[in-house]
Amino acid sequence: MKINEVSKKTKLSISTIRFYEKQGLIPEKYVSRDSNNYRNYSVDIIEYLLMIKTVHSVGFSLTQIKEIQKNNENSLSNDTKIELLQKKIKEVEDQKENLNKTEIILKKMLKNKLNY
Repeated sequence: MKINEVSKKTKLSISTIRFYEKQGLIPEKYVSRDSNNYRNYSVDIIEYLLMIKTVHSVGFSLTQIKEIQKNNENSLSNDTKIELLQKKIKEVEDQKENLNKTEIILKKMLKNKLNY
């Protein structure tokens, strides 16, 4: 499938998909070139790009995603994958706690008409 179709199915812009390619986030197995040198993407790229989109949205940087991908190719152990996920869960929990504290302070300020 062409990049336009991949873009529509993943809701990622064409420029984002090309950027991911240039950054080495998209393995060659998902992309081939036809006789006129246009990129053809496999159907499997949809699930792969949605996975990148999801883990990026929960706080993994593109560098971290690239590192995980690189390690996946080198058979990253399940224990290491679990450790990475647990670390990210802890970061999210810490962020939630900080947001909850901020919310409490803001509500108190509002209740007291901005007087601390």
